Amino acid sequence: MRILLMTRFYRSGQTTHVLDLCLELLQLGHRVLLAIADLNDVIFLQKLKQAAVPHLLTAKQDKLHRQLTRWKPEIIHNHSAHTLPVAVQLGRLLNIPTVSTVHYLDFEPRELLEEQTAVILISQEMRWHFADLRVPAFVVENGVRLAPLRTRAKRWRQLALLLGQETPEKRENFYQLSQHLILWGWEVLAAGNWQLPGVKTLGWVYDAAPFLRKANLVVGTGRAIREGMAAGCAAYVLGSYCDGLVTPENVEGLQTTNFSGRTQRQSFCPKSAANDLARPDPERFLELGRFGRRYALQHFSSGQMALAVEGVYRQALARQANLPG
Repeated sequence: MRILLMTRFYRSGQTTHVLDLCLELLQLGHRVLLAIADLNDVIFLQKLKQAAVPHLLTAKQDKLHRQLTRWKPEIIHNHSAHTLPVAVQLGRLLNIPTVSTVHYLDFEPRELLEEQTAVILISQEMRWHFADLRVPAFVVENGVRLAPLRTRAKRWRQLALLLGQETPEKRENFYQLSQHLILWGWEVLAAGNWQLPGVKTLGWVYDAAPFLRKANLVVGTGRAIREGMAAGCAAYVLGSYCDGLVTPENVEGLQTTNFSGRTQRQSFCPKSAANDLARPDPERFLELGRFGRRYALQHFSSGQMALAVEGVYRQALARQANLPG
């Protein structure tokens, strides 16, 4: 299958997700072309080239149309609101189906989703939120690439990694948690654009794996939690809201909202956090890391994600073939 993937470049897990999907689809034997707009990051461009992902550094309709009339894609998979209007137009010009993955609840322009052949939603919460869509919608949760890991070899170190980009909505929660972690004896690193007192800032990182291998606690939402669990870390859900430590008892509920913090919709509470983090039991945290790794192997594989997406493509192609005219 010849698949055009479209996105805008973001310094976030959304772009990492698209790259992982490209790699998995290539591994499944598909022909893949990535059209990425606003890529102004030299290191990420090098990463694309090293991964041998065929790509075009544009999402402009006229430039893409000239290329695609020769390349002849069979389907377009869009991942960004910014590139969706062009994806819709290209689908019409080439008479091929278009699929969009919705990464956020507040996705706009929502009306253009109705013009898709199919829509992919990344959580059960999102299915409820977009229940009024009149086109076929499928839940395919984000996957992460699962590198080999010996969780029994992981050693205790009271090190927390804050993983994610700073936004105004997250700022106060992350400030409060970071300062209490330091007070409770934790070493704290932050990957992203954070500037927090006493916290070592790593900036935007292209591969969090080396830092996750050293940490025993990862803090964030969405993909950060999935990557942390896959790396054998205990995980603490914190964003605009706080759902706290991921445990075997609450993991399914937190997964329903994509580890966003929206399961309980609470602000960070130092008193509640202290129960888990003020005097951490090393063996408990190591066991939570081992549990997280087992759970990730069962539920977060990017390979399984790509197979599910491939299934959506086939249904979209079949639906397009059955359209009148």
